[in-house]
Amino acid sequence: MHLTRRQWLEEGLALLEEASAEALTIESLTSRLGVTKGSFYHHFTNYQDFKQGLLSFWEEEGTLRIIHWAEQEASPPEKLARVMRASLPPSRLDVALRAWALQDDQVRVYQQRIDQQRLAYLESVVFAARADRLYAQRLARLLYSLYVGSQHLLPPIQGEDLGALYQFVQQWFIKESQQCLS
Repeated sequence: MHLTRRQWLEEGLALLEEASAEALTIESLTSRLGVTKGSFYHHFTNYQDFKQGLLSFWEEEGTLRIIHWAEQEASPPEKLARVMRASLPPSRLDVALRAWALQDDQVRVYQQRIDQQRLAYLESVVFAARADRLYAQRLARLLYSLYVGSQHLLPPIQGEDLGALYQFVQQWFIKESQQCLS
């Protein structure tokens, strides 16, 4: 079986989400994929190269792709709605990456950058609807805290419950945006 680099990275994220960073080894990946270590080394120089690729892949797929998708909408409320849809259902992957970031400086750097990218995007969407920098910053933090916090509660807020919270915030945001325009 010939695997692509992307397949290795997707399997790495799946393993991280299902198990933990400790379970993310070359041996566990090759076993899951039913291939030899030689296949791994065909795509990656070593585990560190794989980890770097995995983190970059997650940043691209879990943040930049979603921002690009949301930017296809015209209005701030529609952009916000797309971001919220992209986060449903919430992935346990974010939780696993945050746990890994507590133990690994390289992962922490990526997680901080991803958080900043997500917050900056949310802030720009809010600011586009209401040109008040402090308001935009606070609402962006509130929205992102809802997303992150919902995953860390036990049991996590998910499915219809999280969707209802998002819908509540979205309706409030639309109402606020319309009031600012009038």
